[in-house]
Amino acid sequence: MALETLLAPVTLLRTLTLAVSIFNLVTFLWLASTVWLNGDHRARITLWGVVGLALSALFFFVHALLITLPLDQPALRPLLNILWQAAWFPALWVPYIWFAIGLHYASLINAGWRRRIPWLLALGAVLGTALLLLLLLNRRTFTFVETLQLLAYSTPPPSAGRAWISPLFLLPLLFLVYVAFCAIGPWFTSSRIQQVVVAGWRALGMSLRARNRGGSRPALRRVLLEAFWDDPTEVELLEEPQLSWHLARPALLLAALLMVALTIGLGLAGLWSMLRWLGRGAPLLALPPLDSIPSGLLLLDLIANLVVALIILVIGYSIVRHGILIERPLARRGFFEQWRGIVIVATAVALFIALLVSLTHSSLGGLLCITCLATVAYALFTWSSYRAHDRYIALLGRFLSSTSLRHWLNTSAEKSERELEDLFFSLCQSVLAVRCARLVILAGPMRRTFSYRWPADARFNGTELPRRGEGMVSGETDALVRLVPRRPPGGRGAGTPLAYRLRLRLASGEPLVCWVMPLYDERGLVATLFLGPREDGGTFTKEDMNLAQACGQRILDTIGDHEAMQAVAALLRRRIVDVKLLGAQQRRILHDEILPQMHLALLHLETLRTVTRQEGQEAARMALEEAVELVSTAHRQLAALMRATTPGAPYRLEREGLVQAIRTMLEQDFRDAFDEICWQVDDETAAHIDEVTPPAIAELIFAAVQEALRNAARHARGSDVHRRLRLTLQARCDPDLEVVVADDGVGIAAADAATSGTGGGLLTHSALLAIAGGSLTIKSAPDEGVTVRIYLPAEALL
Repeated sequence: MALETLLAPVTLLRTLTLAVSIFNLVTFLWLASTVWLNGDHRARITLWGVVGLALSALFFFVHALLITLPLDQPALRPLLNILWQAAWFPALWVPYIWFAIGLHYASLINAGWRRRIPWLLALGAVLGTALLLLLLLNRRTFTFVETLQLLAYSTPPPSAGRAWISPLFLLPLLFLVYVAFCAIGPWFTSSRIQQVVVAGWRALGMSLRARNRGGSRPALRRVLLEAFWDDPTEVELLEEPQLSWHLARPALLLAALLMVALTIGLGLAGLWSMLRWLGRGAPLLALPPLDSIPSGLLLLDLIANLVVALIILVIGYSIVRHGILIERPLARRGFFEQWRGIVIVATAVALFIALLVSLTHSSLGGLLCITCLATVAYALFTWSSYRAHDRYIALLGRFLSSTSLRHWLNTSAEKSERELEDLFFSLCQSVLAVRCARLVILAGPMRRTFSYRWPADARFNGTELPRRGEGMVSGETDALVRLVPRRPPGGRGAGTPLAYRLRLRLASGEPLVCWVMPLYDERGLVATLFLGPREDGGTFTKEDMNLAQACGQRILDTIGDHEAMQAVAALLRRRIVDVKLLGAQQRRILHDEILPQMHLALLHLETLRTVTRQEGQEAARMALEEAVELVSTAHRQLAALMRATTPGAPYRLEREGLVQAIRTMLEQDFRDAFDEICWQVDDETAAHIDEVTPPAIAELIFAAVQEALRNAARHARGSDVHRRLRLTLQARCDPDLEVVVADDGVGIAAADAATSGTGGGLLTHSALLAIAGGSLTIKSAPDEGVTVRIYLPAEALL
């Protein structure tokens, strides 16, 4: 075809219309495939969405064939009629499916729609069935060519009756009512329209009054939007899929309004042709031959296709951005980028195929089939790439998760090593997919190896590598260090890891080529990672090396964290033991040494006092009696102090348990500190807490509660010493442990103005609880008291 022929108005319109039709076909088919591949197949709404999008793609497949087939060949007339009648099925079903989907989502937020759904669906079904019956009963009359003649020249078939209630006149009218009802049915009800009208009228009245008085006028747009979106549920309380529907509603409403505008335009064009025919006295006897679609109808078709393309863009945005129809979490940012990509690709493919058909007269059916297969393949590629990405992230989940320090008080070294072995096993098997690997730690207190299917007889330079569980001796360490190049400049992690290949030899004589990767930190070379061949025989890429280095470093960091936490735990346990021993030693010295010595001194003084009485030495007798009185007074005071001194926290906890020890402390140490004590812990909860709380954790909680009580007793009254003070203590364990100490005093801010030392000691206890995996939070307001919340999750109690 010459360029002049291609630029002819009719040919150019047909080419552009074909391009837009193919664009709609590709985008609808990609959306249908994406919803099916990524959606929740158990949700009926997903299945409805797939069917509706697939039927839309089928409609534009048929449409593209109809506008390219010649009309002046009698042999093609049956094919044209079959395609024309095949387009009726998606044209009738797609609006109804759109209608059902809109009703489903509208009922998720507003319960009033649930009562309307049955009769609204029934009314839409009645309209659609009537339209379908009207088409089926007159399908011989309304053929494709005759329909074009009616729209172009207002000349109906000879068998059509001239009447206002004839099928020829009722079809466009009924189609207009049906599609408009299905498009706006989920959005507009009589009550909603009434609300919008009333709100708009009131806003206009207020605006006029404000203009006359010179005041501020209300924003009409905001008033109308608030009246239209009259959902009873607060947005902050919405969850999926209600939240997705709420976010997508403006775009979908725009699509519905565009659909209504398109339907009204097409319906009015059909009615105008009917009115011209009804107003004409006699039909045209000589009709111009129809060898192709007239340019006026092509222009109208092009405009309709462009409006549908805009509707597709809006619907596709709602699907890939907000997850409409998918009913499950979606990588929305990634799929939104894929949606933009498919729009660009569909535009390019549509223009290419339309130009190819116009210039070479190629078979459009085969090209459309190939395009459909390519679209489905592209959707499969998008789906598989994101599934692979999700699987890869799941494999790396153990390395990406935060290092937990909650078990540092009760986690043994053996358990930590088993967890690190599992981590190394996951790295080698799931992430890197190697046949064998070994991580040799050269620095730090845990100098050992982690192996994954590593041959026991592997040697390098005549030296056997350490076996699993064995430490590194100095000679082996020096040999490994000599193998590794010097640390790269720039400190830890600078540049690309210095990985290199090394040939090992097995006892059987077989060579084993592995990659050696040094791992550095501030101390220098701390570990060496040996990676054997990959399972698939492939090579390691730079990304694989970087990933292996990062995961190996993560294992070393985990070891370092564990060692640091174990050191802190050991220091804390030693401090607790020292406190126990010191308290026991002081009581023993008082009870076993000081008090017996004072008692013996009293006995000797009593003996001397008897002697001085007999000899009559008055002055000596008086001095001796005074000394006896002083020693007796000191003895009584020390004995009373011994009886009054309550045991320390470890003794209370061992004898009574955590909850009862706290209650005993309240009754004895803080007996006169509070006017009212509200104890809100039942016996069953107290027994459960004592059962599940380890001793070290119990001592931390006891000390934190003691500090909170001490702060409340000293500072809660502020400057008013006669202020009535009420203390509340709560505890629960289901399964997380929570202890709350609350008073109704002046609060921290008010206490700071009148006293000093208002709870600063709780910071130390908060740090200790944080190390143990828990938390200590303080909530206070002036004249509302202080609430101290001690929280430990169930994992920290194991």
